[in-house]
Amino acid sequence: MRIQFLGGVETVTGSQHLIEAGGRRVLRDCGLFQGRRDEARKINTTLRCPPNTLDAVVLSHAHIDHCGNLPMLARGGYTRPIHATTATVELAAVMLRDAARIQEQDAAYLNQKTNRRGIPAVEPLYTSADAEAAIKLFQGHRYGETIEPAPGIKILFQDAGHILGSALNVFELAENGKKARVGFALDLGRKDLPIIRDPETMRDLDLLVLESTYGDRLHDDVARAEDELAAAINRTLARGGKVLIPSFALERAQEILYHLANLFAAGRVKKVPVYVDSPMTVELTRIFARHRDYFDAETQALFDRLGGIMRPDWVHFAATVEESKNITASTVPCVVIAPNGMCEHGRILHHLKHGIENPKNTILIVGFQAENTLGRRLVEGTQHVKIFGDDFTRRAEVVTLNAFSAHADRDELVSYVRQVQPRKIALVHGEPKIRAALATRLRGMQAAPVLEPPTGESVEL
Repeated sequence: MRIQFLGGVETVTGSQHLIEAGGRRVLRDCGLFQGRRDEARKINTTLRCPPNTLDAVVLSHAHIDHCGNLPMLARGGYTRPIHATTATVELAAVMLRDAARIQEQDAAYLNQKTNRRGIPAVEPLYTSADAEAAIKLFQGHRYGETIEPAPGIKILFQDAGHILGSALNVFELAENGKKARVGFALDLGRKDLPIIRDPETMRDLDLLVLESTYGDRLHDDVARAEDELAAAINRTLARGGKVLIPSFALERAQEILYHLANLFAAGRVKKVPVYVDSPMTVELTRIFARHRDYFDAETQALFDRLGGIMRPDWVHFAATVEESKNITASTVPCVVIAPNGMCEHGRILHHLKHGIENPKNTILIVGFQAENTLGRRLVEGTQHVKIFGDDFTRRAEVVTLNAFSAHADRDELVSYVRQVQPRKIALVHGEPKIRAALATRLRGMQAAPVLEPPTGESVEL
């Protein structure tokens, strides 16, 4: 019995972990690595686990860094089930279709330039047909359900409290009379986030595989999120500028709308046009509405009282490219929410291209930015950036709101370890220095031995 840490180990994207017992193999997550374009393409096109050797895939949630490379797995010949919660099945289908479409569109856009320069054409990482092949393999499950995708491997789904439908998984492994319990807590959510319930606590684990994304820092209080959002918007509107929010279309966009509704209702922010420039987000919000049983009690009560909180009538959803261009061309002060959250692809790049050099505007960062992404460079204060290969000087204000993070911070991770009391811990899903800082803190607690596995390492159970 063993675990091999294939991806999302010394970085926070590209999550992939292989679990083996009794000659059977299950892959937990098959995420897209995000970073420098050439490096990302090399990693994402290399299948570190031959698809025909897998008995099953288990998907934790529908974020692209966890599900985004499933089409490559299907393209490589994988045809067995992909297990996830019922909400994740619906959400991931939308995310994968959109990811394929964006890659096809971005390749076409870049090829307009490369053709003129005599550079070889850019090929999309995968196509819509590859995405559909993966989607056909999804099988949905509920929290509290245990499945046995292969003899000697049982898997329990529990609420991760990260995004709608996100799951913690406990693997019960058996081989030659020996048993082991391994729990995966990546991504692990926070308490008191809007919309979703708090994370559940896994029990009796021989090994806890834990994320370390924010293992060296604390988030701002969730209760301050609306205050910080209101201050940034009001400051920008006073300058006559636009608020450009690179946002993950799944969960974060809905969360921002939730807070804007409260701010508008309370008169704390002047009502201005709010655009969600993402056809995918329209579909995702419909899925949220269909899965009210995943909501926490507060959100369910608000839904019952107001109705339609997932898609308020004051939001303009841009479906077509022409609508998106009109938003970009407009000089009217407004709020624009557009994917991708790390500013690596999608419609946000077009808004940044036209708005990053305007000092009246604000670029509002509301999610984690991986190394070597445009979003990370903006957070770090880089003045000169490239967008679609062209050079731009950043003059817009950049504001980072850490209160919106859906990942547990240092103290929340430590608290979770105390609750679970595992016999051993493996830290993954974090940049090396940050992971090391959390490892040092956990070792100081003497709670359990702490591993910091390098990418590709196997651990025997």
